[in-house]
Amino acid sequence: MTNYLTRYCTKHSIFILTLMGLMGATGLPATASDAFGTPFSNNGFEKDDWQVVCDNTLTCRAAGYQDETTETKPASIMLVAKPKVALPEGYVKLIDDNRNKPQTIQLWLNGKNYGNLSPKLQLTSQQTQQLLNSADNNLSIVLKSPKMTWQISDKGMNAVLLKLDEVQGRVGTKLALVSKNNPNLQTPKDQRPQPIIHKAYAYPDDTRHSLTPAKKAYFNNNINKWININAKQFIGSKDSMGECELINPASEQSQNYKSETFEWTFSPIDANNTLASHPCWRAAYNEGYGYWLINNAKPNQPQLITTSGISYANGQISSASKGRGIGDCWSGTVWTWNGKTFVKSSELTTGMCRGFEGGAWELPTYVTKVVKN
Repeated sequence: MTNYLTRYCTKHSIFILTLMGLMGATGLPATASDAFGTPFSNNGFEKDDWQVVCDNTLTCRAAGYQDETTETKPASIMLVAKPKVALPEGYVKLIDDNRNKPQTIQLWLNGKNYGNLSPKLQLTSQQTQQLLNSADNNLSIVLKSPKMTWQISDKGMNAVLLKLDEVQGRVGTKLALVSKNNPNLQTPKDQRPQPIIHKAYAYPDDTRHSLTPAKKAYFNNNINKWININAKQFIGSKDSMGECELINPASEQSQNYKSETFEWTFSPIDANNTLASHPCWRAAYNEGYGYWLINNAKPNQPQLITTSGISYANGQISSASKGRGIGDCWSGTVWTWNGKTFVKSSELTTGMCRGFEGGAWELPTYVTKVVKN
């Protein structure tokens, strides 16, 4: 187990160092306490208590949170900015001492009251504009109800909104959120269309289709050979972590679970295709399953879909992992059956780990329009 964790940490340390190198190339200082990440993947671009996550349509969502080094209650503001739309939409999420969502809330900036939020905790356009106007100052962002007060940190806000301006081509233009006077003039970018996925028929879960005993035995007897469970991709090496070590009983991670038996599961998708799944890996509070698509007529070439899935239902494979044990930050991906294969149809993070059960927001990096055939 120790060797496995060492390889895991080594692998991800290299990843973090790579990100820091990329930041240096963009002109942002790449220090341990500074910004990191890219807006289009994982948890987005982060600086202190703010982050921005953008999806494939170029819609960006910037979110700020309470300072986690203090004992302030969970609080967050999210700004949803669409390309070439001057003013983002602003939303607030709060938790009171009883873990409830409070109702009447006022926004205070630098000690001045800017009025009530909407009953759905949405900022007015005037409140949003004032928030942006003050982003480059030392800004006190306070939210008040009749009985409680929340404070959202401004640390990282200006850097994150500047990154949003860069992504959408707003820098130096009248559409800029924080960089109107920047001499590096950009051209505002258009919103990109969502890809369309035509979801094909798959057996509903409640119909309980299953393979014949002979077909199931045939698949069980041959699947390890078809996918090659000795492949370095799956079991890794001395210096690298495999994607699906539990698939091979001789792998290092499998040896840590000698008391358990890991088996293949075969789920018919339709009359011509079957989905094979097997446990791939386990971590402190996450696990992943591998999913392979089998053409029943030519079963000896299974197609790998993912090694990080957790479930299959009604023509969709899902993955979900939490950033820490209490489950206040998650990421997830969905793959949808289109009649030929499973294609990625959504990917998102729920934001920083700041005390919101299940995560504060849905911040997608990939969106599609799924239509049924």
